[in-house]
Amino acid sequence: MIPKFIIGWRPDGLIDWSKPIVWQVPSLGDKYFDWVHVPVDTHMRLFQWDFVEYFSQCSWYIVPIFWLPVMFILIGLSYYSLVQNPVEWPADSSYSITINGWNASLLYLLGLMFWTLEEYIIHRWLFHMKPPAGYPSLILVHFLLHGQHHKTPMDSKRLVFPPIPAIGLGMVMYSLYCMFMPSSAALMMFAGSIGGYLAYDMIHYYLHHGVPSTTYFKSLKRYHVRHHFENQQKGFGISSKMWDYPFHTLIEG
Repeated sequence: MIPKFIIGWRPDGLIDWSKPIVWQVPSLGDKYFDWVHVPVDTHMRLFQWDFVEYFSQCSWYIVPIFWLPVMFILIGLSYYSLVQNPVEWPADSSYSITINGWNASLLYLLGLMFWTLEEYIIHRWLFHMKPPAGYPSLILVHFLLHGQHHKTPMDSKRLVFPPIPAIGLGMVMYSLYCMFMPSSAALMMFAGSIGGYLAYDMIHYYLHHGVPSTTYFKSLKRYHVRHHFENQQKGFGISSKMWDYPFHTLIEG
């Protein structure tokens, strides 16, 4: 499934691959965006310090080990709070509904579905932003968030999102939910989004390193391979193609 042109690689003269590369990348300037989208089949070392390098990588199984307990704790906290103190949502509206322990699961499903849109938005407008050539700090941010994955797409330790930066994105997401609903309800919706994120990261890893046997996942793997090696500015859906249709970013064919 992986195009033969990335099997093996040769130095490009822009980066010294024998040294940690994280502080070399920002100096690429206007060469960065083209460079980062030419994939190589190798493992990259980012940092000189072993401690920092260790936490910059993540094995796939760390994601469910870390996030499943968090998700279930949030479900429990939200459910207990809503049983004790049901809330009206939207507040002060003639169309509000009472959210309690009986229907809290609907918020979980809402969060799960909302994640699919968040996945698309983050992947397209954050991970695939083009950093200005004159801003080395933004080049570095882009590379750490997603550029490194496009440079070495088969590096199994740089595929799923490490928990530490994921916590930061999660806090932003939960804060946004709290702007539109009571915190006890937002906890349940956030738990649903964590469930969606878990599915996304596990599917993403599987698309790179698994051997699908079902028609759906075979199609999804072909689609994601085309995103990496054919058209990196389309095909932003990973766990599904759903949002590529209305946003007109579907890779045709």
